[in-house]
Amino acid sequence: MNPIKRKILIPYDFSELSDHAVKHAVQIAKITESDLVFLHIVHELPDESIALKKLQNIANEVSKKYGLKVDCHVRPGKVSTAIKTYAETIDAFLVVMKTQEPSGREKLLGSRSVRVMAGSRIPFYVVQEPPKRLALRRVVFPIDFRKENKEKLAWISYLSKYYTSKIFLFKPNANDYIIRNNLEFAKRFLEGKNIDYEIVTAKRKFNMVQETIEFAHNISAELIIIMLSKNLTIAKTMMGLKDQNYISNRYKIPIMCLNARSDLRKYEGFY
Repeated sequence: MNPIKRKILIPYDFSELSDHAVKHAVQIAKITESDLVFLHIVHELPDESIALKKLQNIANEVSKKYGLKVDCHVRPGKVSTAIKTYAETIDAFLVVMKTQEPSGREKLLGSRSVRVMAGSRIPFYVVQEPPKRLALRRVVFPIDFRKENKEKLAWISYLSKYYTSKIFLFKPNANDYIIRNNLEFAKRFLEGKNIDYEIVTAKRKFNMVQETIEFAHNISAELIIIMLSKNLTIAKTMMGLKDQNYISNRYKIPIMCLNARSDLRKYEGFY
């Protein structure tokens, strides 16, 4: 009997951007030996059967082209809650989702992408364009003051099973005890896993997010891994949510977004 395969969920709205997400998901699925699950959200139940037939045709094409198992489902509900709920229902190990620059009210309230991901225990891999390369050769890991940095390390460890990547630990230009402690723990963790890494210090003391993005662009990084902000509020988004700046970065670098998870707090050393 074959073991149950991992599932990668792809929210699909029949847009070109969703097709970009499919291409990223296909690459990850092939390397991690995972199945794909397409999910389309409808507002009204009468729309469900039409959307399912259309979605099934696309799923069949993807399955035939790439030799992957592809399931598809249509569910009614609000996009901001239905995606993460369904991801947890099927126990997906990853959601690969398209995003774009927020416009209109989203600039004040936060993009739909941020609201979809908030509070999810499933990681999101957010993309704006098709993959440029097959491998994740360079991954940028921003080091900050949060203890949840260890959860990013857990995913670095997982990805290292499938990719030969170099991890760039990008730290603030600050001589702070917590930063030093987090950095030292990250070094010990990566060395213990025999994962190649390099420590890079930001040039300025402010605007860490933009410096991280610029650095990732300059080294042609394929991925940046971030922790999402806790307790998302309208006030935070109005002040300029750093998560959004990463997610809709102008270089369209894919971003892996994680929420803090108590079940991963088995690593000691972060504050």
